[in-house]
Amino acid sequence: MKRIRTPKFSKPVFTCGEGVRFATPEVVASYRAGRLKTGVLADISCGIGGQTVCFAEECDKVYGVDIDGERLECARRNAGVYGVDNITFIEGDALSPQVVEQIADADIIFSDPARPATEDVRQTDSLRPGIPMVLEAYRDVTDSFAFEAPPQMPPGRIDFDCEREYLSVDGQLNRLTLYFGPLKGCERAAVVLKGDMYYRLKSGVAEPAGVVETDEPLGYAFEPDPAVVKAGLLGELADVLDSHVELVRIDAKRSLLTSDTLLDSPFFKHKYRVLDRVPFDCAKVNRSLMGYGIGKAVIRFSVAPEMYWDVRNRIEDGLVGESTAHLYELSGEIHILEKI
Repeated sequence: MKRIRTPKFSKPVFTCGEGVRFATPEVVASYRAGRLKTGVLADISCGIGGQTVCFAEECDKVYGVDIDGERLECARRNAGVYGVDNITFIEGDALSPQVVEQIADADIIFSDPARPATEDVRQTDSLRPGIPMVLEAYRDVTDSFAFEAPPQMPPGRIDFDCEREYLSVDGQLNRLTLYFGPLKGCERAAVVLKGDMYYRLKSGVAEPAGVVETDEPLGYAFEPDPAVVKAGLLGELADVLDSHVELVRIDAKRSLLTSDTLLDSPFFKHKYRVLDRVPFDCAKVNRSLMGYGIGKAVIRFSVAPEMYWDVRNRIEDGLVGESTAHLYELSGEIHILEKI
């Protein structure tokens, strides 16, 4: 056990093993604790207690359960670091009748189950304890459950009746939380955390009208936050923008929204001004960038690793200026976008 400083937490925390690696960042834990605020909450996979401490700041009473005694001791000490004293720590198997009986007054069960460090395809079946096992063990305690799951999984791969909430922090996909029973507010949601603020976009009862697709960006382009993309909410985002937008599909993983109007939204990761399009030729791209006074280019298209620096050096050869261009490939042409 050791105490360390990490960007995940505002205070030095106690950790052991890979406790910090798998710990929920404080900014995420605080948001989630606010959503799950209740009388009595049980965190049945509490680890070193990063999420548990935030629950304790919002709830009247919290149980922190973990089968690993050393991790549990870290959680106990971290509760002291954050000055919360309303957590009852229990060492044991969260699925055992003995533990279930001890936390039978819980209003909500939260579980951040263990998962393999790497998988070819992320799936709920690899979570331990498994979601069906937890639902069965606590069915007589409550019908309000929340689970953390790998955020790489698309909504369609989650075969449960639950809300799938994808969450990003400063433009990076960070967490997926599954809400069951009365906690379910919709089918899919995206939460964007920016500083002390959060913004939530959710699916409606009816599917939104489809977004018109185009191969030609208009005057401005907008990169949607990855939580919106992962949750499959591009149509919902287009609806709330209250302006004509079209969709540009870059590849299987990336898309841009585009409009003739400069729009603003917390659900945009980046905003761009569309400058030019030229054939996929490094010399022609270089001349265009030079004409716009661009000093640096960010390659946003696929390049073989062994060719990356050759392509980048040819594109940036002789460039001067303060601006940076982002280069996207569409239909064999390079579209030159300047971040706003």
